[in-house]
Amino acid sequence: MNRKKLIVLTGSLLVVLLSFRLIWLSHHTGEHLPTVQNGVLDLRETDFTNQALRLDGEWQFYPWELIESAKSSSNPQIITLPGKWKETLSASTDEENPPYLYGTYSVKILLNENEWAEPFALYVKDIRSASKVFINGQEMMGQGSVAEQENGFVGKVKPYMLQIDSTLQEIDLVIQVADKAGNRMSGIKEPIQFGNLSAIERSRTVSMLYQILSASVLVLHFIFAVIIYIGFSRRMELLYLAVVFGSAAFSILLDDDRVLLMLFPGIPDSVWSLLFYSSYVTSVIFLMLFFKRLLAKSLTSSKWLTVNFQLFLILYILYIVLLLAGVRSVWSPLFSIIMLVVPMLIAISLFYIVRKGTTGAIYLLFAMICIANNIAWASLKSNQLLILPYYPFDLILAVIFFAVFWFKQFFQVTEESQALADRLQRTNDRKDEFLANTSHELRNPLHGIMNISQTIYETENQLSEENRKNMETLLTVSKRMSIILNDLMDVQKLKEGGIQLHLTDVDISAVASSVIDTVRFMTKGKDISFHIAISHKFPYVYGDENRLFQILFNLIHNAVKYTECGEIGVTAKMDGKFAVIEVKDAGIGIAQEALTTIFQPYEQVDASMTAMGNGLGLGLAICDELVQLHGGQLTVDSVVNEGSTFTFTIPFGKARTEPITAYRAIESFKVPLTEQTSAINLEKQPKILIVDDDPVNVSIIEQIMTANEFTVQTCLSGEAALELLNKGKWDLVITDVMMPRMSGYELTEKIRERFTIAELPILLLTARSQLEDVQTGFHYGANDYITKPVDRVELIIRVKALTNLRKALTERIAMEAAWLQAQIQPHFLFNTLNTIAALSHEDPKKMMKLIEQFGNYLNISFATRNLQELVPLDQELQLVKSYVYIELERFCDRLTVEWDVQVSSNVMVPPLAIQTLVENAIKHGVLKKAEGGTVTISIIAHSEAVDIAIMDDGVGIAAEKLKNLLNKADENQSGIGLVNTDKRLRQLFGTGLRISSEVNKGTTMSFTVPL
Repeated sequence: MNRKKLIVLTGSLLVVLLSFRLIWLSHHTGEHLPTVQNGVLDLRETDFTNQALRLDGEWQFYPWELIESAKSSSNPQIITLPGKWKETLSASTDEENPPYLYGTYSVKILLNENEWAEPFALYVKDIRSASKVFINGQEMMGQGSVAEQENGFVGKVKPYMLQIDSTLQEIDLVIQVADKAGNRMSGIKEPIQFGNLSAIERSRTVSMLYQILSASVLVLHFIFAVIIYIGFSRRMELLYLAVVFGSAAFSILLDDDRVLLMLFPGIPDSVWSLLFYSSYVTSVIFLMLFFKRLLAKSLTSSKWLTVNFQLFLILYILYIVLLLAGVRSVWSPLFSIIMLVVPMLIAISLFYIVRKGTTGAIYLLFAMICIANNIAWASLKSNQLLILPYYPFDLILAVIFFAVFWFKQFFQVTEESQALADRLQRTNDRKDEFLANTSHELRNPLHGIMNISQTIYETENQLSEENRKNMETLLTVSKRMSIILNDLMDVQKLKEGGIQLHLTDVDISAVASSVIDTVRFMTKGKDISFHIAISHKFPYVYGDENRLFQILFNLIHNAVKYTECGEIGVTAKMDGKFAVIEVKDAGIGIAQEALTTIFQPYEQVDASMTAMGNGLGLGLAICDELVQLHGGQLTVDSVVNEGSTFTFTIPFGKARTEPITAYRAIESFKVPLTEQTSAINLEKQPKILIVDDDPVNVSIIEQIMTANEFTVQTCLSGEAALELLNKGKWDLVITDVMMPRMSGYELTEKIRERFTIAELPILLLTARSQLEDVQTGFHYGANDYITKPVDRVELIIRVKALTNLRKALTERIAMEAAWLQAQIQPHFLFNTLNTIAALSHEDPKKMMKLIEQFGNYLNISFATRNLQELVPLDQELQLVKSYVYIELERFCDRLTVEWDVQVSSNVMVPPLAIQTLVENAIKHGVLKKAEGGTVTISIIAHSEAVDIAIMDDGVGIAAEKLKNLLNKADENQSGIGLVNTDKRLRQLFGTGLRISSEVNKGTTMSFTVPL
């Protein structure tokens, strides 16, 4: 929108708002009525029946006096109401900035001698903060407690009304007022109304009704915004707008006639003040946040507006803190700044946004102008510059403009959604057409491939066993692809009504047995059995035999795909004129929320994470359509992790004239769940674990890996893979992402709990290569990924890269262990040589024995066999015994070593593993104590493993240090020997060191070697 047009529209709205306000003022001001002159209001010549008079004008004022009658004092001053009394009080005392203010207002009202039909009334709307009213020297009513000392003062701001005898011709009205000097507004803030009781009550009731009307409109919109936020759209701008409406409604009920105080008269003055000042500022600040959130994209180019919004949000938080703390001298000016500047800032930002052409922003600008106009007039009233009755229409207009904005947004979104739906429908139609055409184009070449492959498989006698297996895999994959293409063609035919049924009497049991024979090839690697329970007397059904075969094939195929073990059963029973056919499996089941959409085309049950991912999700949709064409109905009943039952109905045909042979239960052939390929020099070949729920995919990858000299072991689930990881050493895991029960992501996460990304690489197989899928795989700890269908060359290259990385890391750790052992500390050599020298004089025989053990220790430490992954336990114990002998000779009575070795056969252990733990126990355990201690070396064989433990009763390790002991990676840090030992144990056996310790009681380090 251009600037000129925007200015014209904004100006026009301001003129309309100003006009309405002036008309309202004119209506409530009424005809000219007398005012108070020099402390006297003469109404003897005035007919004010049915009118509420405002006692404006020149009142008598007695500063620093609390009198009950004007006659009791003869030194009044004149003060104009409405007006401020602080100046008058300050001029009447020598004290600078007195903390407490009090005084007395007085006016004399002269009435004629007419007989009035009803009593007079006086309505005191707003006196801050305590007042007491006297009529002709008699106390009538008041609020709070007025006193000459601050400690006797109690504030109260509730409006009140009192009746006056109508027979009086002269009313001496005296009002005592007291307040704290720190209050922003004090004294008689609103004009006091006088008149007949009915006129006063009518004026008061109308004013309160306007306030209740405004608050009700705001409360309704508050409830509306909250309901939308909770039930439909969790957009923060809706929550901000709800706070705006709620705070604004609250502020209306707390201001003017203070309706809330009428409903809850027990609210203390301090609580009212806190609610009053916080509600106004909260409504303005959250209005700012609403606009900032709603128009965030439009405001990004205006940094100064964003900075100002953030500044005022900080000021709001500071304001609330100061308000709660009661620091009036600071929060009072902040109140004025926020209330005046923030609406102007919002209006400026909206003006800027409307100029940029943001759709619907003009209505928000108009709403903000209405709010700003209302605040401006309220500010004039608050500062006693104008006397204004309550005016509700600014806020109501603002709410209307908000509603217009939301309705416009709603209709705009509706139109856009309709246009998008039309585009999606056209795209969907083009997609269906493309898939149908593609299916036709691919079908002939595919069948050519299948026929040629079948011919070669059946006639070529020179095929090796491996090539025959490859041909079987090729035929299996081709059959699956043919099924998918047929589904695509059938979906298009069903949409176009192109499928014609050839109805005849069909033996449903024969169809079921044919289907089961067809799907047998899919059960490879699964522990599944089939069972047909159809009575030999069961009648024929009336349908298209080919289409019934297709229905049962899709249902049983689906059951096989989602079942790992158990029975798949087909049953039939009679129900009136229909046969009820059930296909029941023991698979993973279907969540209740998915049952409503499962028969829609391209719908799969969470195929992105845990489903098999085979197919396009068309099988059940086709079944549903075909069953309906037969006049039946397809339903499903399922329980997660227990299985599913698909039930469909088909009309009966003619009765059987001859019984059929009872169909026996068909047990699926069993296929080993894991298979290991042998090859020459298996120990030197990288060992790969392949995990995929699809036996065909497993077979393809297994053949590729075996042909490239990899040792391969396969399994069909994540659970089986975790078990295999505990039984051997692996160089690489290749896992599919989409598997039942435990997805590839979950398997990767569990592997990473035991092995780092370098210790055991993981290659993910995924049918999806979108950025979010790749990021998810890396997030869970995968090293690499490859998309399906797998390219042979790419797979080999990626596998070799990862296994070479694993091999390099293993060699590095072994070299590190040997290097650590080779770094025999100089002081150990020096002390050992000193011990030898000392024994040469004292005990030459011991010296010779020590020299022998020392030589043995050095010989084993520098042996090249330490570079091997495993060495015999005897060799490791020789090194440990030599080291222990040297230390026993050096420290004599301070060191005791106990042996508990219960191993009958030789065991292979990582080199230098036990010696590292023993050295750590001696040096950092018992020898840290002045009296020394005992080290126990325990090696005990069990049926499946050998437990090795090194225990000492030394100084122990603090809990905090123990927590991080095996996390050190810097070789300059102490404890690197333990870290290296833990790494090697994890790589070799899947578990590392177990350490338990208690300060001043000792430490136990242990590990387990599987047999």
